[in-house]
Amino acid sequence: MRGVDRPEALGWRLDPSWQRTTDPHLLPGVDQAVARIRQAIEAREGIVVYGDYDVDGVTATALLVRTLEKIGADVSFFIPNRFSDGYGLHLDCIEELKATRNPGLLISVDCGVRGVDEVKASTELGLDWVITDHHALGTELPPACAVVHPHLGDYPNRFLAGVGVAFKLAQALLGAVPRPAGTDETFLDGLLKLVAIGTVADVMPLVGENALLVRRGLTSLAGKNGPGLVALLRATKKEGAPGAQDIAFGLAPRLNAVGRMGGAEDAVRLLLTRDRTEAETLMVRVETLNQERRAIQQDLTARLPPPMEGAFDLVMDPTAHKGVIGIVAGHRMRVSGRPSGVCTVIDGVAHCSLRAPEGYDLGELLTLAQPFILGGGGHRAAAGLSFLAPRLAFVRQALQRGASMQAESLEAAPLMVDGGPDDLPDEVDLARLEPFGQGFVPPVARLEGTLVSCAVFGSGHWKLRMAGLRDPVTWFERHGRPAQPRVGDLLHVAATPHGSERWGRSWFVDSLLGEAVP
Repeated sequence: MRGVDRPEALGWRLDPSWQRTTDPHLLPGVDQAVARIRQAIEAREGIVVYGDYDVDGVTATALLVRTLEKIGADVSFFIPNRFSDGYGLHLDCIEELKATRNPGLLISVDCGVRGVDEVKASTELGLDWVITDHHALGTELPPACAVVHPHLGDYPNRFLAGVGVAFKLAQALLGAVPRPAGTDETFLDGLLKLVAIGTVADVMPLVGENALLVRRGLTSLAGKNGPGLVALLRATKKEGAPGAQDIAFGLAPRLNAVGRMGGAEDAVRLLLTRDRTEAETLMVRVETLNQERRAIQQDLTARLPPPMEGAFDLVMDPTAHKGVIGIVAGHRMRVSGRPSGVCTVIDGVAHCSLRAPEGYDLGELLTLAQPFILGGGGHRAAAGLSFLAPRLAFVRQALQRGASMQAESLEAAPLMVDGGPDDLPDEVDLARLEPFGQGFVPPVARLEGTLVSCAVFGSGHWKLRMAGLRDPVTWFERHGRPAQPRVGDLLHVAATPHGSERWGRSWFVDSLLGEAVP
């Protein structure tokens, strides 16, 4: 049911050996990038890694900084501010880097492939660029020393996250081909911890080589970690080996909160630090920002109107916090099952985050809205755009028209259920099939039974006990959840298993997957 119909296709998970990985030198632009970076190291040029403020960008920045440090580079990093700078390359930021650090080479991670004008202007300042990115290509490539991108040429893994592209460059820089030897293997497995976090957080398909990279990263996370990752894992209260869903709902939101609430540099510092005291200090800040993010997100969600009719749900709140509109758009998308967008307004310009379920392509929708917008870009499932606020009706109409056309070719996907609670393997065997997520959905069981008890905890979550089911069921509060069931109701619920070394198996219900049927 997950599209794995050949034994060798399962090998990416069950046998994630280095021999299966793709040669990084097959990735377009890698050889030119390696040559320019080595030239910079030999000439003792300063190198700045120019990242992005989301988890993919933060992990990619930390990964490349760590790699360049290992091979003797004079390296520092820079993350643009979501609010004052925005996404991508910015000439004012580049000019400041020139004035304050005077690097000979800048390397972008998770951004830059559309920064044609900025790279051209950098050349006039005497700065060279290596661009590494995975976002949608534009009509023209920036005139950099190298552009490393999985959509150029015929590279087998087109689903690499930004941190995955950075990892492939790291492999090539270390000469760890076809497989690492000696201490390089331990070092690269350490880098794969960051690849796992960034790939899962960016909702990249966990298939093929991505499954291997994330699987090795999860295995590495279960071992010895640096102070920053130790503090992050402790904050999530995860016991035992983490899975991809632990990243998606535990580690990633905390790292993301730093960039959503301000500058993301502290998230990079947390991943890079080797000092336990510094890690604890940074983690306190991360947790504080994450709590602020949750409160602001809940407030915005509560005051927005329900998802509107039509093929595309686009709403505007001029006072919305820019850092949370993407999360809220994702919630609305899951509630409605349709593409959704949430906009805020800054100086008369609407800034919007868009999210779309599987089967839609936001890139195509942005093309249709091109006459009315100032700019935009992203992935098929997640994108952003900006436009003059008075043009909201025109933008909405263009997006709805495009989404309506895309919806015509969609078939309603039934909920994929793997069986009853006793049909699923135990936690040890399920763990062998990690990572679960985009492209390889977590196991889902059909639970049936009479409700024995329903306790409310946290911010409206339910803890259920059902007759005939020995394990508890946790039903998380989400928009669109049915009314609270009553004792004696017969429930039919779709739920995912959640194993714990201490507490054994329990069941988690996403209210958008499960339905209580009295």
